[in-house]
Amino acid sequence: MDTMKNTQALDLITSSKNRRLIRLIIAAACFVTLTWIAFNTSFRSHQLLHNQAHQAARSLAQQTAWNASFAMQSQALDKLEKLTKNLAKDPYVLGAAIYDHQGQLLTKSEGFQAEPLNQGIAKQLPGISKLKDAIVLPILDADDKPLGFVNMVYLTQDAMSESHHHFHELGRMVLLMLIITCVFTWQLGRALKRWEVKRQILKSEQDDA
Repeated sequence: MDTMKNTQALDLITSSKNRRLIRLIIAAACFVTLTWIAFNTSFRSHQLLHNQAHQAARSLAQQTAWNASFAMQSQALDKLEKLTKNLAKDPYVLGAAIYDHQGQLLTKSEGFQAEPLNQGIAKQLPGISKLKDAIVLPILDADDKPLGFVNMVYLTQDAMSESHHHFHELGRMVLLMLIITCVFTWQLGRALKRWEVKRQILKSEQDDA
């Protein structure tokens, strides 16, 4: 009888160790998976926000180019000045200017300072700003003949800052939900373990009786 009890106790200890090892492996796998998903999602979301802000900037510049086309064909310099001033009223537009097809400046908004064009150059290089982008679009007539171009300096990072803030708020809420779920699961596991131990003790006492 004692040998049987010792065998049952040994089996119970071995089974408990195996279950703990399995739970540890599952927890580690879940942690690695969640970490990878979090970093991958964060990178993709930031890239998406940046692309959306850049497309919004191009839309503003394109609209200005279309309107500037009519003004340049009628040589209405006052209308071009009004276009650049209205464009610069956007909170994320640092400045704008309109040039003719020879690259001569026709008009610019107050405080405009042309940004160097970095096409084909890695933005990670020192000295290249990641906070603003130069958007340059051609001004064409009805026959697609070049009349000039629009140069706009856009604060891309500021434009995506609000969406970026909401994204991180959502991330913190999801993290809090995961922590609550983990704590609840841990407490539930402890309760089930205590119930299993009590059941085994009760069963052992019944066998002894």
